[in-house]
Amino acid sequence: MNTCTRDELWKRLAAAGLVSGDLPVAGESQSPWPVRAMLGIAGWMGALFLLGFAGVAFSILFRSATAALPGGAICCITAYTIFRAMPRNDFVAQFGIATSIAGQALLLFGLVKLAGGQPSSGTYLLMAAIEVVLALAVPNYIHRVFTTVAANFYFWIASAIVGVPALATAVAAVGFALVWLGQVQMAARPSLWEPLGYGFAIALLQLDGSLMIGPEFWRMLLPSDARQPHFLLWTGPVVTGLVFVYVVWVLRERAGVEPDSTGSILTVAAAVVLALCGLAAPGISAAILVLALGFANADRLLMGIGLLAFGGYLSHFYYQLSSTLLMKSIILAGTGVALLGLRWTIERFLPAEESSNA
Repeated sequence: MNTCTRDELWKRLAAAGLVSGDLPVAGESQSPWPVRAMLGIAGWMGALFLLGFAGVAFSILFRSATAALPGGAICCITAYTIFRAMPRNDFVAQFGIATSIAGQALLLFGLVKLAGGQPSSGTYLLMAAIEVVLALAVPNYIHRVFTTVAANFYFWIASAIVGVPALATAVAAVGFALVWLGQVQMAARPSLWEPLGYGFAIALLQLDGSLMIGPEFWRMLLPSDARQPHFLLWTGPVVTGLVFVYVVWVLRERAGVEPDSTGSILTVAAAVVLALCGLAAPGISAAILVLALGFANADRLLMGIGLLAFGGYLSHFYYQLSSTLLMKSIILAGTGVALLGLRWTIERFLPAEESSNA
């Protein structure tokens, strides 16, 4: 069998015009996924045992805010040090994630204690800011996804306390669109922007439609005097729909479609119709937004999340008790007729070359 070294193979590929430049430096090989999974589980077990021992030995941490806050800060700093020192060790990485989550829990406990058991919006805004710092500083993919989602959730609670819960949905939609539309920054630092983008996607899909966590969960987190004006509940779906239309407009420009062409007009009109459908069934606009940006970035994971969320939202919307089944059936049937009408219009009036670009 004919064998060749890496240098010889690279020279042959360069001679054929398939590659250019210097030979890339070989990266570290990863262990098989069963080994990595076992090391990850062992890391979590080790961290939980250690934190359990610390909790028993230093139970004062859970009695006083002045002790919980420094303890939480120490845990977060320790996790940051662990990730910086050994970022590629699976055992250490999972241990660091567990340590960081414990630190975040201690910080939240300490801040709630300082507020006398009735935290204000400022308490959760501070926690959201802490999560943002951790997401940017700690160089771990999973940790960045988790802290991005946590930051959005804390901001939602803070917004709900002051009566504007949809503000957090709007922030999540805008943040998600900005991250995934920034192709240059995504290519320059994928280890930072990709997990932030996935975190914004998960938070947006949750906040816009409450797919996985229902309203009862949020009511347990909010003070009894928290108010949610009815008209403000529409702000989230409205902003999400507007962001979706903007994303379609930007993607249309990137595809080279002329602004005054038939394809451009039909594309924007279809986006507006889909955004209006999202007002009747909250969650649809967010799912389609995730699906569209996943398709534009050729990201199969993001596309899969969007497709699953779309199907989940339809089921969740149909079986929730906000209105009668007849009314929801009419809404879903009307949405289906509108989508079929859009498809027929595009196929009937859009030229083939513009259809491929749009």
